[in-house]
Amino acid sequence: MSVSRTLAASVVCAMTAVGVAGCSDGGSSDKPFEGKSADRVAAEAVTATRNATSLRMAGKLSAQGQPLTVDFRVDTQKNCKGRMAMDSGSADVIHTGQTTYIKGDEKFWAGAARDSAGGGKQARALSGRWVKVPVGDSRTTGMCDKQGFLADLDSDKSERKGMTKGDVTTVDGRKAIPLRKKKGSGETITMYVATEGKPYILKLDQSGGRSPGTVVFSDYGKPVKATPPPAGKVIDGTKADKTVS
Repeated sequence: MSVSRTLAASVVCAMTAVGVAGCSDGGSSDKPFEGKSADRVAAEAVTATRNATSLRMAGKLSAQGQPLTVDFRVDTQKNCKGRMAMDSGSADVIHTGQTTYIKGDEKFWAGAARDSAGGGKQARALSGRWVKVPVGDSRTTGMCDKQGFLADLDSDKSERKGMTKGDVTTVDGRKAIPLRKKKGSGETITMYVATEGKPYILKLDQSGGRSPGTVVFSDYGKPVKATPPPAGKVIDGTKADKTVS
């Protein structure tokens, strides 16, 4: 259960190219989840988070040796709005219906067009402009897939075994119980789980090791306002070469 992989796997592709039943209430007692092991609480938190209709994920990670900052709002209908930034460029992203729109800076587009003739000219021309990515473009597959973003939380259940409970704290004003696990690689994973309402994950932190990072989860169940950019400000990605020639 790598914090970095949870978000970075899907996001980096875009940057470089274009179990347990129970979403039960945790209660609000002084000893939340009393009678449940840390491992069981973690499993319930993963289930609740994956079952949420929408959420916001924001954080700072390390991906491919670069610092990565992300802030995405996604829902189960693959509506998505957010921003990502690396040393190799930054971009705003909107996905609604079956269409993805990307507005990247010059460094972002230079990286996307590095293997094509005239890539530098194209990057300068596209910088700061919305580009409509062709439907079915493999480079953005899964880019705004909420379940895809969160898949790593549940891909290896052994990763969340052997966790221990900490003292109740707060994450952005919400009470949360930290669940920690130290790994042999020197990494420490901490999952902060809401103690009131559904046991959503409020924060994931990974310290030590090669890929430290923190992701904060919020805005559960809130609508994702993924409105397409004005048509007059959008470049058709299938005609980008002609547009900038």
